[in-house]
Amino acid sequence: MDYLCEPICRITIAIEPLTTTIGPAGDALYVPFRITGGTLGGLELETRLIAGTDFALMYADGKLTHHGQFVVAHEAGDIMFSYTGTSQAPEDAYDELLDGKLPGKIPCKLTVQTASTHREWRPWNRQPLIAVGTFDGDAGKLDVVLLSMP
Repeated sequence: MDYLCEPICRITIAIEPLTTTIGPAGDALYVPFRITGGTLGGLELETRLIAGTDFALMYADGKLTHHGQFVVAHEAGDIMFSYTGTSQAPEDAYDELLDGKLPGKIPCKLTVQTASTHREWRPWNRQPLIAVGTFDGDAGKLDVVLLSMP
């Protein structure tokens, strides 16, 4: 069986660490990020992100899990996004994070949920969505394409 995903929009999120890395706690390091802005393209006009958080957890094998949410302001109705997923960094990323260095550009896969009264976004409120792209700790950016699975 073939699966086909349809692109909805591109989301670029600007992030910055809220504090130094927390941990280690077992084989995990906690990295809270503040979402300071960004853009969402794919509506009639490009829209700006208001704010949000991404609470990341780095494991010793280089897997970085994301738990985030942010709000996009739009005249026709704000859009709330919640996401979880992983970015896969090289194995030495854990040790580098202990030294205060965030991983550079690495692949990222997320599951996404939305909540909105915006007429174009209401149909997505109860649909499973995925996002694929890259997380770049050095540049302070999470850049993904949001996809639907019809």
